[in-house]
Amino acid sequence: MERKTPVIGIDFCIATNEKEAAVSIKTGKFEENIQDYLLESKLGDSFELLTGLDQYGDKLFSVQEINQLIKVCEALQTICRQPTEIDLKTKTFAEALKGLCLEALKLNKLVFASGD
Repeated sequence: MERKTPVIGIDFCIATNEKEAAVSIKTGKFEENIQDYLLESKLGDSFELLTGLDQYGDKLFSVQEINQLIKVCEALQTICRQPTEIDLKTKTFAEALKGLCLEALKLNKLVFASGD
C-alpha cells in the first residue's frame, strides 16, 4: 500500500478567529510548490498577499484583504493558461480560494490562513 506524504503549505479556511479555524471544515491548501512558482515567476510582487505569507505562521484576513484575495485569484486564473501541472494546480487553487473568499463574505466571516 502506497503511503501518501503530507502536502506542505498553508491551509485557508473560513473563520472569525484561530479557535474557530481549528474546527473549520471548509479549507483550501496553498501548496509550497505553488508559492515557490509564484515567487520564481516575475509576478511574485503582484501576488504579495499570497507570496508574502509565512509558511509557519497564521494570518486572519480582513474584509478588505479578502476582496484583494479575490482579485488575486481572478488574475491567477487568467495568467495560468499553460497545460503544465503547476499552472493547472495554481489555477485550481485560485478557483478554490476565490470560492472560499466569496463564501466567507456571504457568511459575514473572515478567511484564516494557517501555516504547517
